[in-house]
Amino acid sequence: MRARTNRCMRNVRRRAAFTLAELLVVIGIIVILIGLLLPALSVARDRALRTACMSNLRQLGGCLYEYANAFNDHLPNGNSPEVTIDYDGANQVMTDFNSLIVRDPAVFHCPAQRDPPQTDIVTADPTLPNSARQSYDFFSLYWPPELGPILSKMQGKAPLAWDAYGADPDAASNHGKMVGGNVLFADGHAEWQPANLWEDTNWPTPANEFYPN
Repeated sequence: MRARTNRCMRNVRRRAAFTLAELLVVIGIIVILIGLLLPALSVARDRALRTACMSNLRQLGGCLYEYANAFNDHLPNGNSPEVTIDYDGANQVMTDFNSLIVRDPAVFHCPAQRDPPQTDIVTADPTLPNSARQSYDFFSLYWPPELGPILSKMQGKAPLAWDAYGADPDAASNHGKMVGGNVLFADGHAEWQPANLWEDTNWPTPANEFYPN
């Protein structure tokens, strides 16, 4: 009786063990499943980062409205008269914009960017750390000040801020291979704009409609 029991136990152990072929089949199935899941996880992660980026732009939109309310409907612009790009003026007005209105440097950071978030806003130079334009650019910084920009004249349609160089395939885009960028509009909403709709690499639609000729 004991010998029969021992034989049964040996048979159970033999049946419970996997053969090399069975192990290879299981490993192969796991590898295939991982290969199928990784792209889906990557897409889900990209969408989540894009959504977080939109949230930042909406917060900046609320701050731009607050700034306009405080400064007679004008959006941030530190340019000298008849000047469209003023390095020192942009630095000053954007650091003031953060210190007076935004008060949270991290809002200027797109979460999809690999650069660390800003801990302070000390410049508007996009090539420097702690810049208000490390991730986003602002429509109002390109205007000659005698022509605005005036928020109420944007008719709720003009772009106010956006993912910098979102339509440039050769630039270090915030969202990598997803060429395009999030754009904040004058009515306060933000949406993704694919690169083929932009008017230039750092100029989303319909910026030209509102920019002075």
